[in-house]
Amino acid sequence: MTNFVGIDLGTTYSGISTLNEMGNPEIVPNDEGERLTPSLVYFPEDEPGKTIVGNTAKNALVFNPERVIQQIKRKMGETTYSEIDGNSYLPEDISAFIIKKLVQSAVNVKGEIKKAVITVPANFSESARRATIEAGNLAGIEVSNIINEPTAAALFYATQNPVSGRVIIYDLGGGTFDVTIAEIKDKNVECLV
Repeated sequence: MTNFVGIDLGTTYSGISTLNEMGNPEIVPNDEGERLTPSLVYFPEDEPGKTIVGNTAKNALVFNPERVIQQIKRKMGETTYSEIDGNSYLPEDISAFIIKKLVQSAVNVKGEIKKAVITVPANFSESARRATIEAGNLAGIEVSNIINEPTAAALFYATQNPVSGRVIIYDLGGGTFDVTIAEIKDKNVECLV
């Protein structure tokens, strides 16, 4: 059976999770053992065509910032290109490098990964949502669904804690501020706003 993952493709940090044997979501550490991966892509000058995602890319901001692409999530859905070594990259191309890094970490732990749900800001435009799906496809996975980040937080919380009633969820991300009002009964979550 193919494992299914959830991906938080963040502005500053990204993460990936799977369901454990008990059916509870669990963050998969990256290859460096970290639960979050910096959402940066570095194109080393001495290795044309190679991309490095994560902490090494973050460190490269100090000595080679013009070869590091960061906060690409803010440009999702736009047709602006990042130019490196004569190559043009759309925001979804850069996001695909980040997703590939996350998925590879999960593959090392869980085996083959083919499907994912990816979170996006509640106010993402339709073109940004389509670009996010395309990024997943470019990374070699099928994006089964796109879910708003505050909704994902409410779903996670409802699976971990006994809660019932109307709740408000704030998402204070690196590049977004979203609010959702939801009605929760046991593990059922209905987003109202």
